[in-house]
Amino acid sequence: MPLTGPTVHGQLLTAYNQAAAKLEQLRSQMGQFQATQDQLEAQRDETLRSLAEHYLPELSREAIQETWSEVRPTMHEILLRKQDHVRRLQDDLEADNHGRETQEAALAKLNQDLEAAEAKQEQLIAAVEDTLKSNPAFVALSDRAAMAEAALERAEANLDEISQDAARKLPAFEECKLFSYLKDRHFGTAQYTHRGFTRRMDRWVAKMCDYQQSKRDYDYLKNTPETMRAIIAEDRDALETVMQELEGHRDRAADQHGLDQHLRDVRALKRQRESLLDDLGEWTQRCEASQAKLTELETTQCSYYQEAVELFRKMLAQTDTHELRQKARRTPEITDDQIVASLRGIETKMDQTELTSNRFQDDMVTQQQIHQSIGRLIQRFRASSFDRGRCQFSDMLDVMTMLDRAQSPHDVDAVWNSIRRMQSWGPTAMDHVTNVATHPMTQVLVNAMAHAAAGAMSEHARRAGRRSRRR
Repeated sequence: MPLTGPTVHGQLLTAYNQAAAKLEQLRSQMGQFQATQDQLEAQRDETLRSLAEHYLPELSREAIQETWSEVRPTMHEILLRKQDHVRRLQDDLEADNHGRETQEAALAKLNQDLEAAEAKQEQLIAAVEDTLKSNPAFVALSDRAAMAEAALERAEANLDEISQDAARKLPAFEECKLFSYLKDRHFGTAQYTHRGFTRRMDRWVAKMCDYQQSKRDYDYLKNTPETMRAIIAEDRDALETVMQELEGHRDRAADQHGLDQHLRDVRALKRQRESLLDDLGEWTQRCEASQAKLTELETTQCSYYQEAVELFRKMLAQTDTHELRQKARRTPEITDDQIVASLRGIETKMDQTELTSNRFQDDMVTQQQIHQSIGRLIQRFRASSFDRGRCQFSDMLDVMTMLDRAQSPHDVDAVWNSIRRMQSWGPTAMDHVTNVATHPMTQVLVNAMAHAAAGAMSEHARRAGRRSRRR
């Protein structure tokens, strides 16, 4: 059964998408190769760095003298810059230490002054206390204040007790419906105005719940805490008045002995000490920072050593591995031989990966060309109207297999030739075969004549229509 144009067109689109998938797969593999190559390159750099660190274990005059002659001038220049940096840091550290020592000396002097001032403060306080103790008015006020405070503490304790008792018992009164009924009607008070039967019934209810006693208990629980709070507030005010009088005696005695001024002087010394401690902390931090930098400069983590190793590594990277192996053999230790052997292994892997990557890159370029060629093939197929239902192809045409086996754009072009050879038009598509522009009404006439004629006469009728169309 012949293939139709849409069927072959669908096969071409499928082949186009499959070619795109192959191309994407090749790109992904290229990315993997690149990642592997980057990893190997990083390993190579690290190995070269290890070799550089082996030949230059530290940035010192002795280590530079023992390393390769090719890098000695550069290493000496880096060492000079490091030594200059060390000198500047040592100068900074000396200045910072001087500043710190000056602050420490000032702090020691201030501590002595503060201790003397605090000792005098204690003496003045004792003198003020002796003066107050010998003052009868102060003694009497002190007794009053003590008794008032004791009474106030007892009252506050009682208030706490009665408040807790009220909080525990009042809900029972408020939840009793009979008690709440009589309380809400103001029973037993001047506000109660009911007469007759209602009054008799309320009295009966009051006897049932012992309302008179319950009301007295309720009022006590309800009102006592507030009454006690008011009394306590008055007692506090009275105690405050006594305390103000006591403070007046104290202030006059303190002024008599100069205690107020001395306390201000002590506070000023303490503020001065706090400020001095802040300054001393800053000087100490500066000294510690300079010390830390000097310590770092003597380790392999310092920027100068890292710069020297990096320059050494770059020089080693430009040196042939064979030459590195020869230099390693001339040294007595085997560490550099092992590092160079590891380096050679990494470079071998890099060469192999590069070869494989190049092959895949060529395949990717070819696949890109094949993909584009299939796209152009589809455009030519559509431009020739081969994608229409009236277009037919031999069932021997297998574009999927041919395009899947294509190794180059030339193979795709060969597929187009196969498509053209196996293509034909159905009996209702003569306008495409003749490639002559025809008016739709004329084409209708030609097709109608061909279908109307029976059997072998159909082709004669078609030719007659064409002849009529050429006139």
